[in-house]
Amino acid sequence: ETPQARQLKLLSDAAEVRKALALAPQREGISPIPNPIKRPVRLALYKSWMGSMDEGWTRWVFDNFNVPYASLMDADVRRGNLRTRYDAIVLPSQSQKDIVEGNAQGSYPEQFTGGITSQGVENLRRFVEEGGTLICFDASSELAIKQFNLPLRNILEGVKRTEFYSPGSILKLNVNTKDPLARGLDANTDAYFINSSAFEATDADKVRVVARYAGINLLRSGWLLGGGRIAGRIALAEVKMGQGRVILFGFRPQHRGQTWGTFPFIFNAIMSGA
Repeated sequence: ETPQARQLKLLSDAAEVRKALALAPQREGISPIPNPIKRPVRLALYKSWMGSMDEGWTRWVFDNFNVPYASLMDADVRRGNLRTRYDAIVLPSQSQKDIVEGNAQGSYPEQFTGGITSQGVENLRRFVEEGGTLICFDASSELAIKQFNLPLRNILEGVKRTEFYSPGSILKLNVNTKDPLARGLDANTDAYFINSSAFEATDADKVRVVARYAGINLLRSGWLLGGGRIAGRIALAEVKMGQGRVILFGFRPQHRGQTWGTFPFIFNAIMSGA
């Protein structure tokens, strides 16, 4: 049967597609899931012009859970005065280099290049010191640890893939369920780990540990080479800084919008900024 015989028609929106497939109509822009954030929080989600998939997944989770937020662009971070506008800022998993430097000059129109720059880093520092909550997922923790001199280090930095490799596995966390950031979580909680991070405190008195990668029976599903390197290491922590705090996830608690078991960590972290 030729396309002409099938009388192909271009479908221009989701409603037409659902109708063509005999699916029930969908109420656009409305999710039936109630907002889990029970305190008023002015939330921002950093959105790089580099095009971060992790930012998209985070946005998808917020949209589906009806969590109000603003997209925070590079220019917004460079502009400063962040604490007057926001209580909590989420940095999705993205390297320090990509966040700070962004697209190279000349590769795109000027407004889409440059990243947050060193000025933006300083503005994030001020945001935290003035009482804000900065939430870092996986790779973005590098920026906070190195730029703010936090008492942590990623023990996997520089480790060869022949020594440690986890290209997408479910790992067990040992969670301190008495910690406010662990409200609603079990003592043993599974998390998705994809070549992620594991922390060691360089000054234990200044680091509040919320969860660690399990010391035994760490691998729940998937592939893990050299798991002993991260067994018992920090997976989630909070560090006070000035009047505010930095919350650092070694893993991605919202990976692809599928890791429902670790979503509560995100919502608790956001509410801690209220």
